[in-house]
Amino acid sequence: MRPYLAVIRDSFREAFATRVLWIMLILIGVLLGLLAPLGFEQALAVSLQFSDFRNPRAFVEELRDNADSPDRPSGYIWSRLSDGFKSEVDEIKPDTDRRRRMGILGRARNEINRLFNESDFYDKDVWGAIKLGSEANHLLDRGLESLQEDERRRFNRLAFEAAFPTHIEASGRDAIQFVYLWYPLGDELPIQETQLHQIGEAVLSFLVSRLVGNIGVFIALLVTASIVPQMLDSGAIDLLLSKPVSRPLLFLSKFFGGCAFIFLNATFLIVGLWLIVGWRFGIWSEGLLWTIPVFVFVFAIYYSVSTLAAVIWRNAVVSIVVSILFWAVCFAVGLAKTQLDNWFLDGRRTAIIIPAGDTLIRLNQAGSGFEWDDANKEWRELFEQRRRGGPLGVTREAPWLGAYFDATNQRIVGIRSGGGSRWFRGASRLAIATQDNDWKPQESIEVPSGTRKLLHTRNGEILVAGTDGLYRLEGEAIGPADAFKLFGMTLPGLGGSARFVRVDDDTLEWKRPFAAALDPVSERVVVNVGDTRAILKETDGQYKVESSYQHELTDDLLAGFLENVYLTAGQSGLIHIFNANGKGLLNLQHPFGNNQPRDVVASPDGRWAAVLFHHRWVWLYDGQQGLSLIPSLNGQGDISAVAFDADSSLLAADRFGRITRYSPTESCAVLETMEPEPDFLETLYTRVIDPVHTVFPKPGEMENVVTWLMTRQQTISPDDTDELSASRKVIDIQEPLWSNLAFLAVMLTITSILITRRDF
Repeated sequence: MRPYLAVIRDSFREAFATRVLWIMLILIGVLLGLLAPLGFEQALAVSLQFSDFRNPRAFVEELRDNADSPDRPSGYIWSRLSDGFKSEVDEIKPDTDRRRRMGILGRARNEINRLFNESDFYDKDVWGAIKLGSEANHLLDRGLESLQEDERRRFNRLAFEAAFPTHIEASGRDAIQFVYLWYPLGDELPIQETQLHQIGEAVLSFLVSRLVGNIGVFIALLVTASIVPQMLDSGAIDLLLSKPVSRPLLFLSKFFGGCAFIFLNATFLIVGLWLIVGWRFGIWSEGLLWTIPVFVFVFAIYYSVSTLAAVIWRNAVVSIVVSILFWAVCFAVGLAKTQLDNWFLDGRRTAIIIPAGDTLIRLNQAGSGFEWDDANKEWRELFEQRRRGGPLGVTREAPWLGAYFDATNQRIVGIRSGGGSRWFRGASRLAIATQDNDWKPQESIEVPSGTRKLLHTRNGEILVAGTDGLYRLEGEAIGPADAFKLFGMTLPGLGGSARFVRVDDDTLEWKRPFAAALDPVSERVVVNVGDTRAILKETDGQYKVESSYQHELTDDLLAGFLENVYLTAGQSGLIHIFNANGKGLLNLQHPFGNNQPRDVVASPDGRWAAVLFHHRWVWLYDGQQGLSLIPSLNGQGDISAVAFDADSSLLAADRFGRITRYSPTESCAVLETMEPEPDFLETLYTRVIDPVHTVFPKPGEMENVVTWLMTRQQTISPDDTDELSASRKVIDIQEPLWSNLAFLAVMLTITSILITRRDF
């Protein structure tokens, strides 16, 4: 054993002799020194964020249209904008290019944020008719002259958003200000420290997987590529083989010597990062330390290819080139499977299940609708969603915001998303489908801009809830498909007198984080608005607050309402179960760790609640007995949608079109399975592409393992959004580990055999 340890020590001596190790350590030390001054401070949320604009184009147009009314907030603000910005807005035409429109949005945000800093922004004569919230009134009562600068800026923001509730999202109070050597970096972000930890772990995951995992591995290959060729040089190999050593063990000693060299540098870098983010941000992540062996493992995979090439050609440059070619092949195989998933197959997965009387309808992730044909055992296409979002019609934005069957009026009701970027986003509209029209949706009136939830009552009323408030649809919204358009242009006021009327008592400040749910039995509504949770009960056509209380759960939430209890599920993966007749916490569940929920549905009888998580597992709760369970459903880990039918049977969708009906009991026995025959593309994927990808090495997918170590989540948000309802990519952490480990073992075995049979 001693000779082989000596070989490993020689690898370090060579590194010291060439000063490579010292150069690497110095560069890492400089990088850590530059990162150390980065930190954060607590602040008040003042600055407008891009996500705060509900409809930026309509907002800017309202300012411009009221330019002659300086006694109104819109005209008053227009008068205080810079002349350059106003001229730029006046030059905007309907056919102006997208880049310029997005530039206007950025300028508008900067202009408004500048106004918040002005001490005379608030004019009581202009804001006299505007109803301010409780926080703004509290600051106003203290006297604007006595407020500190950050409090005055906060008041200006609150007054601004009170004047434009249909265009601007209400803001939370707390924010984070990033600093570098105590100098602020940009605007503050409206997040809390707990959310900062989640974001910090995601950023660290990206840095370690991309910068360290990709760039770091490439640099490591450059540094270590010469180790094996130098060992095989004449004189060096003769001296080594003159000793009683095994050739395979000699090679493996050199191989692990290179890995140990990289392990030392990786440990210095990652432990340094761990200390900095722990000291400056309070994020003491054990997962970050576990990425050290992951990084060395990824390096070992590429290094095994490099050393095989070195044994064959004895040239360091060739070894590097072969390693790069290996990376390119792995990248191409992984890209082919990923694009096939994203462009062709993921859109086929079920997004919404709609039990519609004696038939079953499903909407897929692309937005198209299908009805189950039991006679032919297939899904009959009802309509195809208009294609948007890319060359193949791919869109990550959900085409539908909820959809359900209204048994009273025998119709399907849903909300179709407008889609598009912020300047080109169309309005979300109510859509109604009837069996007489073969369940094809007919778009109707626009929903309020802040709508986040579609609710329905037993008598067929349509309710929408969001950061604008709670609204009821009045009038008949259904009509001919072209009733609201002329030459492709939407005309307001046609197609009947349908309109959304606000029905809450206006005692709550409706803002994010937002969640809402309706009890299917008592028809009470539970809402979460900011740090307030309230139960609303209908009285004489108005929903009034029955009970409310403050809480500290400020992350994005989902909610479900049963007869006696209601549930909230948040970003942390925790499920809180509350007494619906009081404010007591009955139970706390954490069924899948930090994995985030995607949807909460309640059974019509008010007994069962099902929570679907983003990593495609389902959790059930029995409201009558207070029991929670993870049911044994077909496809657990691949379930994309859940629902309850009129008999409270559970429906769960998995694969690319299979839906299974289960009995509403703890055993969840299978009652019926609806699965069509796979087509050519699905067969090709399941029998050829997926098996080839399974056995192929996947060093690039080890970043999924890094993500899981850092966040303990098996999903990735492709658009960096924190909305729980937005789709997320499910990652596999087991398959890359085993396939890469098998590949590494095969490569080392081949190289050991080759070095045994070669004549040096």
